[in-house]
Amino acid sequence: MAQNNSLDSFVKNRKVIIIAGVALFSMIILMLANALGFRLGGRQQLEKANIVMWGVWDDSDTIGSYATEFRKLYPNISVEYRKFTPQEYETELINALAAGRGPDIFAMHHTWLGKHKDKMAAMPEEVMTLKEYQDRFVDVVNKDFIDGDSIYGFPLYTDTLALFYNKDAFNDAGIANPPKTWEELQAIVPQLTKIDENGNIRQAGVAMGTGENINRSPDILTALMFQLGVEMTAPDDPSRITFAQNNRVSGQQISPASLAINFYTDFANPRKEVYTWNAAQNNSIDAFYEREVAMMFGYSYQVEAVKAKAPRLNFAIAPLPQISLDSGLANFANYWGYGVSNQSETPKEAFAFLKFMTEKENSQNYFLKTKRPTPRRDLVETQSQDIDYGVFVKQVLQAKTWRQPDNNSVDRVFIETMNIVNSGLLDANRAMSQAQADIQVLADNFSK
Repeated sequence: MAQNNSLDSFVKNRKVIIIAGVALFSMIILMLANALGFRLGGRQQLEKANIVMWGVWDDSDTIGSYATEFRKLYPNISVEYRKFTPQEYETELINALAAGRGPDIFAMHHTWLGKHKDKMAAMPEEVMTLKEYQDRFVDVVNKDFIDGDSIYGFPLYTDTLALFYNKDAFNDAGIANPPKTWEELQAIVPQLTKIDENGNIRQAGVAMGTGENINRSPDILTALMFQLGVEMTAPDDPSRITFAQNNRVSGQQISPASLAINFYTDFANPRKEVYTWNAAQNNSIDAFYEREVAMMFGYSYQVEAVKAKAPRLNFAIAPLPQISLDSGLANFANYWGYGVSNQSETPKEAFAFLKFMTEKENSQNYFLKTKRPTPRRDLVETQSQDIDYGVFVKQVLQAKTWRQPDNNSVDRVFIETMNIVNSGLLDANRAMSQAQADIQVLADNFSK
């Protein structure tokens, strides 16, 4: 009998130990899940927050739909969105942050980390690790929004330059296919160019050669430099501008940047066979609407604009020409993302919302709604099948960028450099050296 009591006691004690052990193990798992949040597939622990978000290109309905879905997961978090015009936005943002009344989340151009990092919070690792971020997004995003081991922004899309061409103009000239290389483009431009007896260009072959009247002309020039292997900044110091440096080729010192601007401005040089454009032409986009130019370069957001402005225009889109199709493929990325203010009282919650918007399903829905190409690596193949926008998506893997001290000022420097070369005031080599010096001054001022 005593033996049975001893056995019962042992069994009871063992059950207590097992129950206590299971409870302790469950507590540990729960603590780890709370700490790791989304990474264990569970819901992250977030505080109550009213997130104020400022943007430029996204409509309130678009952001509002994400805010509604996010609130279903986190009823204690609301998102208030305000949209600005591009002209007023950056000044209003800087003034608001300086006065301590800025938003928690704000739209940022992909080049802004260099000049606005002092206003931005780094993402807490508990929201998303560096490796997870790098695996999610294409390379150009990682270069733009990561500094050191810290993440500062999330893009909802990326964008690249593509070739828009008038199919009727090509048919009239007997040209079956768009050019794949710059050499092919040079060859067909004379066939597409129509100049009257007074020297007026009635139909340009391509919108290239000048600065002010060509949409995003600095981007086209930079894409050419990327394809030539130009390093815009020193690899170990993005504040040191290096794009005008010479490289030794076949025993000679050659500046690839000067080759790029010479190639670009030749299309506005009356002494060249490829002369097809000048400063008297309409803005390149308007000229394309009006059938005054056979080819122009543009981004994905211009597709719907062309269709709306010229619904009967018979046009198509092809990849940006390359120097060689075998190696050195490169394009220029131009897009916006969102960062979090270092004044935000709920930065973790703000970053969690940005992460939520870029989850795979949400990112695909954003593309279907806006037709802006994905920043996610795992959606490139799917979106590349789109008839109108697939060409832009395919190029995001080749897209390049550089850490600019101030994107607007850099644009002005490159446009002025084009004007200088076109006017003959300086040759291409000296003009690009001067441009490098001017941009270095900008970089030095922002680093102070």
